[in-house]
Amino acid sequence: MKRYKSTSFIALMLLLLGLLSSACASTYEYSGTVFDPPLALTDFELQDMNEQPFHLSDVQGDVVLLFFGYTFCPDVCPLTLADVKTALVDFDQRDRVKVIFVTVDPDRDTPEAMRDYLGHFDPEFIGLTDDYAKTQEVMKQFGAYAEKEKVSNSAAGYLVNHTARLYLINPQQQLLLTYPFGFEAEGLQADLAHLLANSGT
Repeated sequence: MKRYKSTSFIALMLLLLGLLSSACASTYEYSGTVFDPPLALTDFELQDMNEQPFHLSDVQGDVVLLFFGYTFCPDVCPLTLADVKTALVDFDQRDRVKVIFVTVDPDRDTPEAMRDYLGHFDPEFIGLTDDYAKTQEVMKQFGAYAEKEKVSNSAAGYLVNHTARLYLINPQQQLLLTYPFGFEAEGLQADLAHLLANSGT
């Protein structure tokens, strides 16, 4: 009889711990803006900075951080990439996070220019540069935009106004979160850790 009571007590405690863990997991608040439910994405193909075809499905099973920008960008792009780099420094699951930088200025952003630019942040960052019409098709499903703006008295000739948000794609290739320009690197790192701990992959 005592053994029965002891076994029942242990089972009850395990059940309570399980419920508590579940409650804690469900109350996590992401620092980014959440898509609920997550938005299913269509696979795409663009040329990478090594002049090889790249598909979104190539990184299925990992978390993807995707950003649309360009190497001549004076502020938003380098600052965003620097924040992403900071979030991934000493992150113990760095190999499970793929960072993709899609140029909105393929006329100037050659594969060589992309390799050189991204190399200043992290050589593991993936740069994609392709025909602009193909890039626009990819941008549509993210709700992103880009538009050239002529700049007088500038060696660059023009700038590109573009969406400044960072997109987080979960391991199931669904758009889960977006982050505005100026997000906190610590918040992004915490979101990545939580997502990977509960991804089931």
